[in-house]
Amino acid sequence: MPARTGDEYMAGLRNRPPEVWHLGERVEDVTDHPGFRNAVRSVAALYDMQHDPALRDEMTFESPDGAGRVGLSFLRPSSVGDLERRRAMMLRWARSSAGMMGRSPDVLNVIVTALGAAADFFAQGRSEFADNIRRYSQYVRDNDLTLTHTLVNLQRSRSPSAVSDPDQEVALRVKKGTDAGVVLQGARILATLGPIADELLVFPSSTRQFAGDAESISLAFAIPCDTPGLKFVCRESLDLGRSRFDHPLGSRFDEMDAIVIMDGVVVP
Repeated sequence: MPARTGDEYMAGLRNRPPEVWHLGERVEDVTDHPGFRNAVRSVAALYDMQHDPALRDEMTFESPDGAGRVGLSFLRPSSVGDLERRRAMMLRWARSSAGMMGRSPDVLNVIVTALGAAADFFAQGRSEFADNIRRYSQYVRDNDLTLTHTLVNLQRSRSPSAVSDPDQEVALRVKKGTDAGVVLQGARILATLGPIADELLVFPSSTRQFAGDAESISLAFAIPCDTPGLKFVCRESLDLGRSRFDHPLGSRFDEMDAIVIMDGVVVP
């Protein structure tokens, strides 16, 4: 699927619903829930801009894989002109929300594209990692996925010490390996856009140093947001019955930070 429309983005959330919790209740459909639906529609409006005939060349380009026209935030720059084109596209999206949507999909589109371009770096660990990141960046681009990410472990202690024992934290970790893959358990935080995204990127936590053997928490992967065992526990929405007159930006462009909880999640 090349550059998506807003309706196609929302259909993806309905067809593959993530497990989302808000104010102690399970959210069955984020596209219809009062705390999420306006944020969903705000993202959908960005995707619709890709299909505005007047903006077609500014918002999209032909995929190098022949998949059709894809979002220009996936462009791998090879010249100053390419950088200027990508900047113009991202500025168009930013201005549509007056800069209030700080985690629009282009943010991680650019990051994943850069990771794919650096595939040889990933091959230093294991040769297949280069193919993995290259194919994943192409997959995200050619399916126009909305990504979220999480970088930080959820802490039990706020000790000022720079070195922590992982046992004192509720850190996401590898519990065991199986023929199906590694089994994960734990939590991460600050997954902005998480409840209304298609896939979750988990990067190594770089905010603290860990004492002893921290191999079990040194991990990086991407999984669909509807993966069994994956839960998003959200903070209170800014868009629950509040006046649009008094809160014109919060009631439309509200983004959802979430705690990501994994219990028995299997990553192949």
